[in-house]
Amino acid sequence: MRVLVDAVCIRVLCKEKLLVAIGNQLLLVYLTADGNTEQIFAPLPRLRDKIHGIERCSIGDDKYLIVFHAGREAYSLTVNCKTHTFSAECLRIVIPEETSLHPVPYVRRRANDWISSISLLSPLELCIVSSHGVAVRLERSEERGSLVWNLAEKCACEDGSTLYCSSLIGQEWEQVVCFSGTALGLLLVWRVSGSEENRGKVLKSISAHNGVIFSIACDLALGLLTTTSDDRSVKFWKLDLTQSLKNDDTTVTLREERYCFAHTARVFQCRIIKNAYQTLVASIGEDAQLCLWNTDGDLLLKKRLDDGPTLWGMDYDVETSTIFITASNGNLHKYCIQRWMEATSISDALGQSGLQDISPHLPTNEHLAKIRFAPNGSIIAVTNKNHVLMVESNGTLMYTLECFEQFKCSIIEVGGCFLYLAGGRHIYLYEITTRGFTSFSTGKVVSFIDKAFRDDGVENSPEGVIRSLNYCERSKTVAVCDANGHCLVFNDKLTVILSCHRIPSSAERWLTAFLILDETFLLQADRSGHLYLFDRSMVDALYKLSNVHGKLGITSITIAENPEQTTGYRIHTTGHDSRTCEIYLDKAGKKLTILNSSKTVVSWIDRTALLRGGRFYLGFNDTHFLMADERNEVHIQFDCGGGHRCWDYYYDEQSDTFTYVFIQHKKMKKMEYTAQPDVGSALSLPRPNWHARACNALHVARHGDARLVVSGGEDNILRINTIVGGEMLEERRKYIFNHISSIKAIVFEEQTEHDRLIIVSAGGRAQICVTSLHLKSFLVKEECTYMLLATDSERSRWKMNRRSNIDPETKFMCAALVGSGRIVFGCSDGFVRIYSLLCSDGQWSVALVCESFYGRCILKVVGIVMDGKSFFITMATDGTLCFWDPSHIGEPFHRHRLHDSGVNSVDYKHVGSDKLLLATGGDDQSVTVSLFEITMVEDTLQVRLIHSFCEKYLHTAQVTGIKLIDNDMMISVGVDQRIYVTSFSGYSRLETISCTNTCVSDVKGLSFIQEDNQILVYGCGMEILTLEGL
Repeated sequence: MRVLVDAVCIRVLCKEKLLVAIGNQLLLVYLTADGNTEQIFAPLPRLRDKIHGIERCSIGDDKYLIVFHAGREAYSLTVNCKTHTFSAECLRIVIPEETSLHPVPYVRRRANDWISSISLLSPLELCIVSSHGVAVRLERSEERGSLVWNLAEKCACEDGSTLYCSSLIGQEWEQVVCFSGTALGLLLVWRVSGSEENRGKVLKSISAHNGVIFSIACDLALGLLTTTSDDRSVKFWKLDLTQSLKNDDTTVTLREERYCFAHTARVFQCRIIKNAYQTLVASIGEDAQLCLWNTDGDLLLKKRLDDGPTLWGMDYDVETSTIFITASNGNLHKYCIQRWMEATSISDALGQSGLQDISPHLPTNEHLAKIRFAPNGSIIAVTNKNHVLMVESNGTLMYTLECFEQFKCSIIEVGGCFLYLAGGRHIYLYEITTRGFTSFSTGKVVSFIDKAFRDDGVENSPEGVIRSLNYCERSKTVAVCDANGHCLVFNDKLTVILSCHRIPSSAERWLTAFLILDETFLLQADRSGHLYLFDRSMVDALYKLSNVHGKLGITSITIAENPEQTTGYRIHTTGHDSRTCEIYLDKAGKKLTILNSSKTVVSWIDRTALLRGGRFYLGFNDTHFLMADERNEVHIQFDCGGGHRCWDYYYDEQSDTFTYVFIQHKKMKKMEYTAQPDVGSALSLPRPNWHARACNALHVARHGDARLVVSGGEDNILRINTIVGGEMLEERRKYIFNHISSIKAIVFEEQTEHDRLIIVSAGGRAQICVTSLHLKSFLVKEECTYMLLATDSERSRWKMNRRSNIDPETKFMCAALVGSGRIVFGCSDGFVRIYSLLCSDGQWSVALVCESFYGRCILKVVGIVMDGKSFFITMATDGTLCFWDPSHIGEPFHRHRLHDSGVNSVDYKHVGSDKLLLATGGDDQSVTVSLFEITMVEDTLQVRLIHSFCEKYLHTAQVTGIKLIDNDMMISVGVDQRIYVTSFSGYSRLETISCTNTCVSDVKGLSFIQEDNQILVYGCGMEILTLEGL
């Protein structure tokens, strides 16, 4: 059994040993002696709810007593950190309730309630607080190994509000004070012990937030209290708590000191972290950000740890100075804050210097206009007076390289060991040596009037000026281009013209990037955003990809080195649209194909750097400069005032230091960043990267011994994962980001002759996406995208067409294959639409064939082939089954009503050659099983119902998943999170064979892998179960 749902809470046992709650499972993650990370699941009973809290207490000999709570239940077990084993038994903690023989005129607050928090006061004493303010103290027998807890005391808070969080402060029952937060933002402080009149008394009630209080952290020694809320704030309080056991008196003084905002969504957790030198507060929440604060409320760090999911829980390991964090997609994160705990300033902790002004002293009215780093780390600068200066990295002016009077430098480029200064039709070339710069070519004149360009249709065209100069590190060549699209490729010394090329007509026909792949092929990108493939021996382009990154231009082209790929190249491009694109060049077909694209955290990508064995993206987000890697982890971020055209960076490999310089307000600014060694935890944490929101559709395809799980949901991402032996692998997974709204339906067709899988996904904004997956190479290609009501760009051209569409957006709710190359879609606007899926010359397309208006939102559709005849069945919000002939879809040829409302799940099975077994589940909480006879009469399908029965209220909520299995058995699951295995032999009633629960909330459906006898339940998470284990 495997659960991929919310990782809600985490607890550090000792150094490099963690307890993690993933759904209803408890996982021990530890580091072995050889440095590997291992995982062991605790032998727990099948819990109904997710685990929301873990407490631990040392009981000696590397053993820990563990108490955790899930919903209304609490459990106790032990773990041995030396042998990495759990106790054989995990006992439920039972809190007895007082019974009353007489009715009471009020609802009594019980201890058997949803548990808010727990605290192990000692190995023998436990305190539990319920969500309605009932605190109980339990005692454990001193008998060795006993896990039985007995009720000792019980206390109810005089304020019976529902508690959204609570925190127990104190290590002795007589001194324990409970801090709790309510839905209305009230912070309640009350005692759990004392005399009859003081027990449960509210000592302080204060309006703390403009919303629900989600977490409370307290340190009595520091007198510090912190609270977080859904008003996106972290609040700091000055706490003064005095207790007198002699007088049975407790006084509390709370004073608000800081009201801090940095999160952009609800803040779910905060924690006070301290050592002998420093005290920090860490907070996490719905925006996937980790924020670090000092006690003055200053924001020290704001780091995005994941892309989309909510961060639920965290804990801190003192020995490794590492914060461990859990996320809603099942990921575990770690972040070392040792440098924060030891640093004396923010810049020291970040490993970066403060922003420095290193502008050299220049005459009046002269300032720097262009800058570039030399290979030795010095800075080459050009002023507005056309003076070329050499400046040290600290801003000291070394010497003036040139003073031009008749030449205006518009382009400065450093490539290899050469410096290129270009302007007008001239290029000045300097060789960079260890002793300085040597003039290599004085004012080389570039002429774009070449015989190779005489057939471009422009007679007597004037001599062009240089608009771009680009250096290719791979081939040590230089491309020079004018505004007319005439491009000359030189060697690095500008002595030989290697090739001439004509960029096709566009608005801005000069280059932003170019790359020579081999002796034959050359790639060029123009300022209009088009990518061209050239043969180096030809003038005109072989192939064109339009607007790869919109109309803002391509900023970099890099090649993915793969010695096994002999038929072509895989290219990576970046642009100013915050995306990276993967493009395939087919050498035989001489064409370019966009495989897929992905979003990065850098909104305006300006450069790509291949450093330290990885790929880094450098650019801007609003007023900040960012450097992020391929995993979207931000390595550096600082305020620079906005995007800058004149900037450069230098990387010192020996010191692992990045230096950034840029021009702002005619001043040269500098920022240095030294990569910090990873001195934190050595644990390699699991990152399943499941959907951050609900998964709406899931299908399983067989691939050898593995299973490919194709899923899509509310996060707009189509995910392809690999499952082997019930475990999801972290490698060989793909994510496709071509949907602009939620994914509702997925169908696929395996093409064995091409060893590929064609995936058709559809959903919101009436969008259909076709994706191909090459099964051997695991290469993903986005084939085509279709939108029913035209694309966003076409509909947004209001000034051009002056038309608006009053029709509301529709959603493709479901899909099924009907025959070869035809797909039927059920739509939210009440239409049934049939599309053809065509492939011509390797290009896939989707075209509407026919449609019929049914008048109800179509929820489910299945395509069926019987005796060589294809038909399909739709189910809508009216609970009626409609049988359709795909060749004549004007009206259904048969109707049969099974449910009182919408049908959410369906499965079918052939019985013989002319019978169809159909099982459905609906909004009315019922399950139906029907047997139909399908016959052909005069070339027309006829349907006759043989048997049908309905089991009402099998579930207590909508039935969203159903599967027919062998021996007249069926599996069903609903929003009530109950899984039933039933038998319907005799077609009279259902007999329940087994029943269990799943911790997957908002269940959307289930899938069954017959070969492995495994059930996949999906929704807000996914759970893999074996049929035998139910």
